[in-house]
Amino acid sequence: MRTLLLIALRASGGRGPHAEAARNVVLAILLAQMLAGAAHDGPPHPAGRAPRRVAPRRDRRAFRETLAGRRPRG
Repeated sequence: MRTLLLIALRASGGRGPHAEAARNVVLAILLAQMLAGAAHDGPPHPAGRAPRRVAPRRDRRAFRETLAGRRPRG
């Protein structure tokens, strides 16, 4: 891992697409090392409660929708 980081650091000093890719590799390695060093087991708080009432959402009718069986005047 250390050798890959050193190679990526050397390559990131230049210009062009290869240097940009090397910078992305350096950032990915540093992020992976930080996450591995954190040793985070899980959330520090208990999970939230389930909602009291779970009802399916009803579809709303369109504005001024005609009623079944009713015909417009005129």
